[in-house]
Amino acid sequence: MLLYYNKSFFWLLLERRGSVFFRLDSVFGGLFIAALGGVVQYMRDSGWEYAPQIHHHYAFQALGAGVTFAIVFRTQLAWNRYWEAVTQLHFMYSKWADAFSQFQAFAEVTRKNVQEKDPVKADRIRLKQWRLKINYALLSTVAADRLTTGDNQRMEEVQVKGVRTRNTMRVDKEAQDFGLPKMAVRKEFDRMDSKTDAYVVFEKPSAEQVQLMMASNDIVSTVMYWILWDLADCMKDIEIAPPIQSRMYQELSNGMLGFNNCLKIADVPFPLPFAQLLGLLLVAFSAFIPVYVINFTGSPIAGPILCFFLFESLWCLNEVAKELENPFGQDTNDISLTDFHMRFVDCLEDVTVDEQVGMLRNPFLGIDPGEDDPEKHGIEVLPDVVVPGMEI
Repeated sequence: MLLYYNKSFFWLLLERRGSVFFRLDSVFGGLFIAALGGVVQYMRDSGWEYAPQIHHHYAFQALGAGVTFAIVFRTQLAWNRYWEAVTQLHFMYSKWADAFSQFQAFAEVTRKNVQEKDPVKADRIRLKQWRLKINYALLSTVAADRLTTGDNQRMEEVQVKGVRTRNTMRVDKEAQDFGLPKMAVRKEFDRMDSKTDAYVVFEKPSAEQVQLMMASNDIVSTVMYWILWDLADCMKDIEIAPPIQSRMYQELSNGMLGFNNCLKIADVPFPLPFAQLLGLLLVAFSAFIPVYVINFTGSPIAGPILCFFLFESLWCLNEVAKELENPFGQDTNDISLTDFHMRFVDCLEDVTVDEQVGMLRNPFLGIDPGEDDPEKHGIEVLPDVVVPGMEI
């Protein structure tokens, strides 16, 4: 996902990274239509009897209105898919972060209360905290990788010329044994490396975990089960009322809902009949652009220029729709899932850092109690006034 400065008009026009206007197919297509316009103009100027003539513009305008409406409609649908993907990603990660933060707070309060009375219980909770922290980062890793390698993105990578069914895609994926995503331990990860495609984790999965994930048909659900198991196993140790603890499970469930909403965008493509029909209409409309524009302008200079920009406007708008329809992947304009994952891992680290835990266990450490004394700051303290009938 690209961020750009929108207030510099000329810089924005000349930016090539992420642009659909400066792509070779767009530019060459526009130049080809412009060249055809020049040929038509030459045919008319030379008096060739077979030079195309248009006596009324109704047919071209009717076709143009239909093509324009269809392309704009497709672009609107594509933007809705893109915005829905971003919304559900934020929803997913916010819910998972809430669930972990709640567990961390419950666990730390319990550890503080039992640290001296039951050190074995305190150590047991501490180990659960570390294990859940690792598995939460692993959950984000496999979820982000699943969205990145969705069926829509795989169709782009394998560049299959024909259509594929979901069943054949599943069989091919299982036969190829895709494996796990690339991971990097956080302590060894270079945060200044912006080109890495590795997912940051606190610890790489053990051999047993790798074996289970490779044998699983749904890795995300498998890792989620590990987290739920640890939470259920730790409930007997946490000194928080069970109805309050149930909030953790609710937030985890909401996060999985957001993930599955993203998954339907990653796996369900734009309807083939619509895309095919729009492509045919766009080609037919583009073929008649030189004829109509040259008959309308009659200029060897303005005609080809108008041909170029009329073609580019509709062609590039259709290309924008194609970019937005599949928001997950490794393309320039795709959503940066590694960035979402990194921010989530940072959140896990922030709520478990030793300094923060120490400060929360001793909230008034280093604070002078006298600083909160109003009289010390010259503030007059009024005596308490008791209103009749309001005594407590």
